[in-house]
Formats: sequence, structure tokens, C-alpha cells
Amino acid sequence: MISNSITSSAGDSLDRYEIDINITRKAFDGLARQGMLFHQGLHELCDNALAAALPGEKARICVALASDSDKNYLQLAVADWGRGMDLAALSNALQLGSQPVGSNRLNEHGYGLNNALACLSGGNGSWCVFTRSQPGAYFRVSGPFDLRMVAETVSVPDLPPELNLQWPEPATIVYVRVPMVIARTAQRQGNRKLSDLATLRVWITEHLGVAYRGYLELDSQTLEPSAKIAVTVGASTMLVPPVSVPIMMARTEQLQLELGGQIITMTYMHGVLDSSRRDHLVLGSKARYYYQGSQPTQGIDIRLGKRVIATAQLGEIWHKEDGTPISRHNSYNDFVGELILPELPRGVLSTLTNKTGIDRNDPEWDKVFEALASYPPLKNAQAASEKALRLQWTRLLKATNPEDDVTGEVTVWPTGTRIDVTDRNDFGKYDIYELKAGKGEPQDLYQLRMYWDGLVLSGVQPTRGVLLAAGFAEHMTAMLPLLNVLPTPLFPDGSPSAPYNFSLATHEEKQLK
Repeated sequence: MISNSITSSAGDSLDRYEIDINITRKAFDGLARQGMLFHQGLHELCDNALAAALPGEKARICVALASDSDKNYLQLAVADWGRGMDLAALSNALQLGSQPVGSNRLNEHGYGLNNALACLSGGNGSWCVFTRSQPGAYFRVSGPFDLRMVAETVSVPDLPPELNLQWPEPATIVYVRVPMVIARTAQRQGNRKLSDLATLRVWITEHLGVAYRGYLELDSQTLEPSAKIAVTVGASTMLVPPVSVPIMMARTEQLQLELGGQIITMTYMHGVLDSSRRDHLVLGSKARYYYQGSQPTQGIDIRLGKRVIATAQLGEIWHKEDGTPISRHNSYNDFVGELILPELPRGVLSTLTNKTGIDRNDPEWDKVFEALASYPPLKNAQAASEKALRLQWTRLLKATNPEDDVTGEVTVWPTGTRIDVTDRNDFGKYDIYELKAGKGEPQDLYQLRMYWDGLVLSGVQPTRGVLLAAGFAEHMTAMLPLLNVLPTPLFPDGSPSAPYNFSLATHEEKQLK
């Protein structure tokens, strides 16, 4: 590293330093061709920002977006208010495979900054890093990458004025001019025509909310999150909420195993995709990238400490009897879950150097997946859960009314449509039930009406129809009295039948788990 002072045209005294980079020019192109997506590069920058948080303080990160004069690009800045970098730390951070600073495993490999800048800029695009470890001037390094980089001191970061960093006086700012073709990879494959930054922010918010939900969730003791992430487009600011796995009928397993020379407890939660929660998961709107009930998104998330390091893991974990990975199939679309591992030292349960997945060459992962082998993913999880729910409700009814005939074998209509559960006795009771593992929807009430009408047309008078669900869609309670006053069909002999008598009940109210 060579240091010398120069004088700017304005007469300000500037310090200028040359930093030798320990890779070849070809390596820069290689970094940009790792298949990293926009949000994965963004995660690398946010990992660095979280790792730089000052002890005892809540981490603050701002992801700022702005349009570029060329519509084929956008401007991105990621700022944090952490410890910043002095010249030595900045020089180290620019090296490929640099020695990670401190013990935080968010700085796991020493490739993060290089990976992020190469990914987001397209390998040879423009970028700029501003950083300072104490109040005063910033060090500025500008890209594209070269074998020798120049760091100079500036009093104020010369960022495009359209970028809103939300809070004043950041410690570190990473600015990148991102090709739109790269920015669009934050979306699913079929949505790659996006040019609207407000919509892109929604996709980014979902990615950040999933990856950092452990930091964004409220601590049970302090009732505060350990990090705050803002995403800005011009003057508009959106705070990232924690985005949790939308799961229902969940089962939780506590598993102990030895990792890195210590006994740890990992928590495995697995169950059924709650599509109703999914549709209101991100700031009240539908999740667009994760938990879609499709083959690419089926499987579980893996969280290490507070950071989700992998999503949609299926064949990566479970194998068939012949040792081959379980294949993705539509029968697993409703299967979701989360494996939560405690914070572990760097080097235990490694990720890939670009943090796009787990490192299967690390034998410690085999121990984890062997422990999960006893809990294989459930095929057709939604149907299986509702079958279990029907059996549980049948047992509860029989225990409460041992003299009643409680069954799930009654069919109606020429199609043989089966009523979920019926409860009848010799004194005129004929209750019918429709059970849903998730949230009850309007069509489920109409399913009950179909059962009711089918019984009447066969000469049987139902006494009550109950929709049993985990919860109910909006306005369902308002719909109920309107449905109950509709005209009912006549019996086969032409005589009138009794009015409808439909009601709603939750699993919790009926002690269903």
C-alpha cells in the first residue's frame, strides 16, 4: 500500500492511497459469473452491515433505490451506521478471500464485498464505497475493479441526490450502478420485465424479510428487534417486516446433537402451507417469491442463529431408501417448515463462499440431516392434515356423546359426495361438519349447504351445519345470517324442510390442535 497527499483543484488537501488487489483481471469476470441473483448480492452487503453493528446498539441499514438517466440501469446504495472501516480494514475487505474481521459468522468467508460488487455491477460496472471508522472524512474507493485501486479521503460522500439514506451520518455506504437485467433477478422467472422501482422494492422487502426475520422479530425480553432495515425509493420509506413461514397444523421437534464439539439443541417446525396467511404475509400483501405452493418453493427454511441461510430445502435434506434425493413433486407443494439452529462458531455448518446455499462438503451437515431423517416430508400435507383433523373431531364427538352415531362415511348426491363428519342420534339430531385445516373461506360454507341440500333431497332433515376451521376469511360472519335465510329445498314428497342452521367455530374453540 502506497500513501501520498495530493491537492484538489478546489484547494482541499486530499489523502490518496493505492491498494494492490491480490487477484487477476480474469478473476473479476469470474466473480460476476457465479449465478448470484440480485437479492443474493444485496444480502452480502446487508450481512456486512449487520456484522458491523456497534456492541449494544440496534443495527440500522438503509437500502436506497433511485432511477438512472439510462433506463437500463438503477442506482442502489446500502448504508449502515456501524463501526465503519479504517484504511487497513478497507484494504483487507477489497482482497479476494480476505481475513474476516471479528468473530461474527456473517463475515464467514471473506468474499462478501467482492461477490456483491461483482454480482450487482455485472463484473466491470461502476461502484463506490465510502467508509469511516470515526467522525470526520470518509475513505472513498471507486470501481470497476482493477489490480490497483485508489482510496482517497472526501469530506462528504458524493452520491446521486435522488438516493435517500433515511438517517444522517452513516458509517459505510456501498453504491452500485446496477444493470436492470440483474435487478430483475429478484423476481420469479416469469416476471422479468419489471422497470418500476416501487414494485421492485416490494420484491426486495420480501427477500430481506425472509433472510433477516431473526433480526427483525421482536425480542421476547426487550420487545424490540435487533435490527431495523429501511428500503427507500426517493422520499418514500418502507421498513422491512419479519417474514415468517406461513405454517398451520405445525408440529415442533426438539433435537439434540453434537456439532463443533458441543451439544446443541435444534428446533424443527414442520406442517402445512397456510395459503391464507401467505396471501397477507408481506405488509398485508401476498408473498410473491417464497411459499408459493409450487415445486420450486416446497420444502423447509434453514435458519442459523438469526439469519435464514437456505430456503425451499427438500431433496437437499431427505433421501429415498436407495440413497437418491427426494424428487420435487406436486405432492409436496403443501409441505413447509423451518429448521432453527443456534448461533454457532464460524466454520461449523459452512455455507458456500457466495452464501447461496449450504456447503454439503461440510460433514457436520450430515449429522443435522441424519437427525431430520426420522421426520420425512409429508406427501399431500394439506389432505393428510385434514384427514387427521376429521379423525380427531370424530373421537372428540364420540367421547362427548357415546350413544351417538358419529361417522365420516355418509355420502350425498348421485356423485357420492362425502360429508366430512356427521353426528346423529335416535332423537332427531343430525349435525353435519365441514373441517378445514386452515382458514375457512366462503366456498366452504357453500360446501356445507351442498351437504345440507343433498340430505334434504334424500329425505333427511339436518339440524345443524358447522364449519370448523383455524380461522375465517373477512366478512364470513356477515355472510352467515344471509345464508341462513335463503330458501331450503323441499323433501321428495313436496313438503317443506326446516330453515338452514349454519354456524362457524374455530379449532381453538373446539380444542382441536
